[in-house]
Amino acid sequence: MFHLKKVIFSVLFHFYQFFKLSYPLLLMISFLGVTIGFILLLSGANHFQQGINAITSFSIICIYLILLKHFYSQLLNWSDTRSSKEIVISLK
Repeated sequence: MFHLKKVIFSVLFHFYQFFKLSYPLLLMISFLGVTIGFILLLSGANHFQQGINAITSFSIICIYLILLKHFYSQLLNWSDTRSSKEIVISLK
């Protein structure tokens, strides 16, 4: 478990730049995918299933990104194996 925590900590620690650079873009692309899914739903019976699939998949991606950002600090503190347990990273 110790080595798993070290790997998780290393990945999450370097994930900080993701929130600064890529997070807003990926969230916008996911919302665009949900919007395209709604357009497919409204376009007719031929594209109904594709609309449901797009809405479902992009909604799951949006929820994952939002939860990852919300619980990022707690996950980082949990996986920290160093003696100093406090890491203060503001994502605002």
